[in-house]
Amino acid sequence: MTGLASREPAADDSLTRVVAELKLHLRDDTYRYDRATTEDGRSVYAVALWKLDRLAGQRARANEDWENADYVIEFARGKALERLRRYGEAVAAYQRVAGSGSVLGDAAAERVRVIDSFASASAPPSEPFANPEEERLFIEARIALWRKLADDVHGTPFEPLALEEVESWQVMRVDWFARGDRLEDAISACQDLLEGNRESKLFGKHLLRLGDLYSDSARREELHARAHYKALDPSRYEAFVDQAFSAYELAAEDRRPALRREARSRIEALLAYHEGATARVP
Repeated sequence: MTGLASREPAADDSLTRVVAELKLHLRDDTYRYDRATTEDGRSVYAVALWKLDRLAGQRARANEDWENADYVIEFARGKALERLRRYGEAVAAYQRVAGSGSVLGDAAAERVRVIDSFASASAPPSEPFANPEEERLFIEARIALWRKLADDVHGTPFEPLALEEVESWQVMRVDWFARGDRLEDAISACQDLLEGNRESKLFGKHLLRLGDLYSDSARREELHARAHYKALDPSRYEAFVDQAFSAYELAAEDRRPALRREARSRIEALLAYHEGATARVP
């Protein structure tokens, strides 16, 4: 009994500490700012989940034998999982608490209501796409759905998660057009991406993406001219190059040193290519 008594406060303190550390970051705006990491670069949410899973494993109680500490662990697990965008698992954790009669039951039931809609919106398609256009329509529908969910949770800690999801699906739309070599459509979609996410932490990366699309369009103009043994159309080619430089130069003003370096590298590569292209094509 003495040994058990001496260990119990340490266990409680450990749970309190883990929950407190997680709570510090539950209101972080992960859409506008980088996600918090530990000193060694790991996600604070992933680390919290690992610690909570370890605590649950140490207690090793069957669900019907859970005590208050077990419900606290499970409720905190749900919060960590939702921040990791593992919505289905978060819903399952909240449901275990909501149906328990615990003092956390009502709060868990409320989070189920919100996160269950997130889980549905992030579910994969029920069957493979019959053709590429069907995939595009699926992407467009998900963008619209997540925009609605973002509006529904506006002003709450859930809003950054929904905005991140809208943004990620918009990136998929840009990539879908680019994969099909529909560069003009990809550029238009990327401009929409930038316009709708001016406050995003990824704005600089989107500028790089736009610059790449303009750069690819310029290269396509040059390859087309060489393949058909004709002069390069200066109006279209120069317009694409100028737009690429503009996007890269804006990205070079980003607050992140790594992204600034990447933008400058793209500018240098495009300059070298441009000089060669004008020499190759009359």
